[in-house]
Amino acid sequence: MSRIPLRRVVSAVDLSDRSVPTLKRGLQLAHLHGGELFVVHVTNGGLASTESDTRRVTDAFAALQRVSDAEPYQTVPVRWIVLHGDPAIELARSIRRTNADLAVVGGAFPRPSTGVVGTVAHAILRTTGSPVLVIPRAADADASPTPYREILVGVASELSTDTLRYALSFAQEFESRLTILNVERLNQAHEGANGSVTTDLSRFRAEIPNSAYDWTLIDERVASGEPAQELVKAARERDTDLVVVGSTAAPGSDGGLGSVALGALALTDANVLIVPPSSGFAREIDATLAA
Repeated sequence: MSRIPLRRVVSAVDLSDRSVPTLKRGLQLAHLHGGELFVVHVTNGGLASTESDTRRVTDAFAALQRVSDAEPYQTVPVRWIVLHGDPAIELARSIRRTNADLAVVGGAFPRPSTGVVGTVAHAILRTTGSPVLVIPRAADADASPTPYREILVGVASELSTDTLRYALSFAQEFESRLTILNVERLNQAHEGANGSVTTDLSRFRAEIPNSAYDWTLIDERVASGEPAQELVKAARERDTDLVVVGSTAAPGSDGGLGSVALGALALTDANVLIVPPSSGFAREIDATLAA
C-alpha cells in the first residue's frame, strides 16, 4: 500500500504557547513525507500600531522559528504567512491557494454554532476538502510529538472507505496498531443467533492490502449504540493516540461534522483526524477567491 502523501502541510498558529504542539506536529509530518510546511497566522485586528505591539509579534514569531530550526526538523522548508481578517475565512483561503494536503489546527472549546470543532476547522472542512488534524488544547508545548502507536478509526458512515485509507496510511507511517471500530446504531444493528451484534465488515476488509499485516496489527471491533459514545469508549480503553473519523459536512447542510467527530473531539485527549469525502464538496468562500 502506498502512503497518502502529505507534501504540503498547513499549521495554524496564534502566536501563543498553545500553538507549539500544532507547529511541532506539522513539522513532524512534513519531515516524514519530505514535504513543506506553511505556518499561517491570521489576526482579525489591525497591524501592530505601537513599538511594543510590534516587538511582541516579532518575539512570538522568533520563538516559533526556533522550534522549526531545531533538530530534526531544520531541513523542512517552512513558509511563514501572516494574514489579516477573519481567521476561519483567511486560513481556509490559504489552504486552497497552497493546495494543502493536510491542515493542523489546535482544538477549540465548544461553540453553539459549530460544536466542538471550532470555526477554523469547520471552515476548512466545509470549503477546502482538506483533512484536518486537531491537536488537543492540553498538549504539552515542551514535549516532542510522539509517534502514533494506537490508532482508532470509526467506520460507521458512508465515508468509511476514505476514512479507512487515511487510517491505514498513518498506521503504515508509524507502524501503529490499528483498531477498526464499526458501530451500528441501536435501531440499525442486527443480532446473531447468540445475541451478538452482526454487521458487514467484508467491504472494509477488501480495502486492506495483504501487505498491511506486515507492518501493523489490525484489530476489528463491532459495537452497537451511539457512534460517538462507542468511539470514545474504545479510545479510552486502548489509550488511543489518534482517532480517525469521517466528516459528514456537505453543501447546503448546517455544516455538522457528525456525532462521531464531535464526540471524539469533545471527550478524548487524542489527536483527531477528520477526513472529508473524496468526492469533494468544496465551495468558494467568496466570489473573489477564484480571481
